Amino acid sequence: MIRNYIKIALRNLRKNPVYSFINIFGLASGLACFILILIFVQHELSYDRFHKNSDQLYRVIQRRPDSKGADHWAATSPALASTLKKELSEVTSATSVFPTFNPLISLGDKRFTEEGILADTNFLKIFTFPFLQGDAATALESPNSIVLTASFARKIFGEQNPIGQTLTYQNQQPHIVTGIMADVPETSHLAFSYILPALSDQYYRDCITREPWYNNGLYTYVVLASGVDTHRVEEKMRAYIDRNLADWRPEDRMAFLFQPLRDIHLKSQHLKTFPFEKGGSQRYVYLFLAIGFIVLLLACANYTNIAVARSIQRAQEVGVRKVAGARRWQLMRQFLGESVIMTLLALLLALAMVHLLLPSFSQLMERPIHIDYLSNPMLLPALLTLVVLVSLISGSYPALLMSRLKPVTILKGKNTVPASRFTLQRVLTVGQYAVSIALLAGSFIIYRQMQFVQHKELGYDREHILTIKVSDANLSQRYSTIRETLLHDPHVVAMSYSLYLPTDVITSQSMSGWEGSDGKLLPTQTTGIDYDFLDVYGIPLVAGRGFSRQFGTDTLGAPIALINESVAKALGWTPKEAIGKEFNYSDGRGQRRIVGVVKDFHFNSIHQPLGLLVLTLDQGPSGYISAKIRSENLQETIAKFERVIRNVTPYPFDYQFIDDNFNKLYKNDIRLGELFTSFTLLAVLIASLGLFGLAAYSTQQRMKEIGIRKVLGASIPGIVRLLSKDYIKLVLVGFIIAVPLAWYFMNRWLENFAYRVDLDWWIFALAGIFALMIALLTVAFQSLKAAWMNPTKSLRAE
Repeated sequence: MIRNYIKIALRNLRKNPVYSFINIFGLASGLACFILILIFVQHELSYDRFHKNSDQLYRVIQRRPDSKGADHWAATSPALASTLKKELSEVTSATSVFPTFNPLISLGDKRFTEEGILADTNFLKIFTFPFLQGDAATALESPNSIVLTASFARKIFGEQNPIGQTLTYQNQQPHIVTGIMADVPETSHLAFSYILPALSDQYYRDCITREPWYNNGLYTYVVLASGVDTHRVEEKMRAYIDRNLADWRPEDRMAFLFQPLRDIHLKSQHLKTFPFEKGGSQRYVYLFLAIGFIVLLLACANYTNIAVARSIQRAQEVGVRKVAGARRWQLMRQFLGESVIMTLLALLLALAMVHLLLPSFSQLMERPIHIDYLSNPMLLPALLTLVVLVSLISGSYPALLMSRLKPVTILKGKNTVPASRFTLQRVLTVGQYAVSIALLAGSFIIYRQMQFVQHKELGYDREHILTIKVSDANLSQRYSTIRETLLHDPHVVAMSYSLYLPTDVITSQSMSGWEGSDGKLLPTQTTGIDYDFLDVYGIPLVAGRGFSRQFGTDTLGAPIALINESVAKALGWTPKEAIGKEFNYSDGRGQRRIVGVVKDFHFNSIHQPLGLLVLTLDQGPSGYISAKIRSENLQETIAKFERVIRNVTPYPFDYQFIDDNFNKLYKNDIRLGELFTSFTLLAVLIASLGLFGLAAYSTQQRMKEIGIRKVLGASIPGIVRLLSKDYIKLVLVGFIIAVPLAWYFMNRWLENFAYRVDLDWWIFALAGIFALMIALLTVAFQSLKAAWMNPTKSLRAE
């Protein structure tokens, strides 16, 4: 019988190629979308699980008092790791690690700017990265050692044995290769090409000897004993701070929290830090998973809809089988088996689509996502489970419906199935279009918000500003000479040096000691700038003056400052009243005098409201050169910058336009918009395929009715209206359901932006009209085909 069922199923596929294609392609599209998302979700959830005892590994984060306890930082102090190991019995091991800023590795004339990390000797004992050569236990004991990843070692030495070879770090320090480790897995939140001993870094040595609790630039990881309650450990650490750091006022004391290693990748959006890697988002993972399920359910609804519509055609087959002795469970097995066959065919097509789309999807998600049937033991069982579930979801109702038919009624010629099937068809069609309209409205809103972001007045100029990352202290020291040389070029309008760009100021300091402060602290963001920063970015002053070379007191590091309007307002001053006022800053450099107030501008993304900003006259060994250049001869101007800068530093010429830095702030939102649009188009396509199949079948069943109407004088427009009005009603009901759903979820998404577009009524109306037009176009072909047909053809059979 099974062989007979398969033969009949294949025969039905060949007999109805249009419906078979619609069913298989619709299911395949839904499956392909779901599989792509499933692979992405599995990749995101697998981060940092390869380490031994990864469930006992934690990163220690701090809640900073200078932000009134509201902000959390992943960066911690150098004293923390040793203190945790010494004071808390629950901590079995601890390590400190931090990224290499301004990396440059040299071997003779060959130079490489790969990212690396600096770590203490416990790092390779806590993190179980596989070693290929050398001993992980001793590889970092010497301050002049270095451990390379396998790919970086091949990049430098080729096929030579790297152990014992000497490399130069930042053109100064020699380091001997003591170990080669396997490449860092793609699913590690720590991404690096080499490891240097922390003691080789002057910053680290300074931190552990001078005010080790105040310098926060390291990352602390610990191993906790099995079964330990992290909340109790946090309380014990808080008690230690109260006992041993009593000179800190209670409101100044930081608190330490323990973040599970497995949570770092997806649950670190609230942390302020210098990231090691491209962080993920738990919210987006769940959102994409939900969309994948929705698209898959739409495809299943599509299959059910058409299968129920085709049930009339197979009613006599069911009647004959029942007369011949077939039982109900046998008929259900037959139709469910056909559903399995359809789903298997759809799965094969879906896997082909996945392999075709995976490179583009991986590039869009910025993840090295791939599909491997052998190394991923969960993949094949998951696909088989998916086939069974989809077959049951899409085929259960048609199987149940067909098995209930009574052979006496069917064989008398009454081959219609119960009228309740029409209710199901309407419900499924309404559901499909409700989802499609909601997704369309969401796509429109995301697009509008991104356009709003791109064109919002930020308070500074973004046109034709070239930014160059400074990684070499020698380049910073010779900036004045470089500036004079390049300003002779008529295409270079102005140049400036700053510690950060205006798109992303991350350093936090607290103001205190101002007139009438009464011991209060005011958390602010800060960056060092030079004399020309305001001119390059077109930031206007509202009171006072900017930094100027014409004032002998305005020297680098001078105790003067500019504040923005928000700081003046927070301190209760007008911009004019703020001029000449003094305050202390938590950077430990004493009092500063306010010489000017700048107009508020956005120095972070517009996800956040305008913040408090202090600008100081400082130039560090690393930072950014910003140059406003003319649009003419752009490539020649950039080439000249490269020639001049390459004469000063061995570091690569690393440049971007400020617009590129600005767009990075909204990369996740832009990616969401692109994916949302793709999913929306797919959902609309699936819904349209289902509607096309239904319209075609419904029209076929009403051919005699249409023929009679034409004989009685019905016009072609009248027949088209007759066949289309039911579908218009279904789309309108879907619109009524979709509007509140879309409004709720998009309003929740827009809450992430401090500045946002309004949810105007016309956006939802436009989505509804768009869906209605697609529905009308979908059924129009079948309606016109039926209306134009000669009525004698449809009436000839009787």
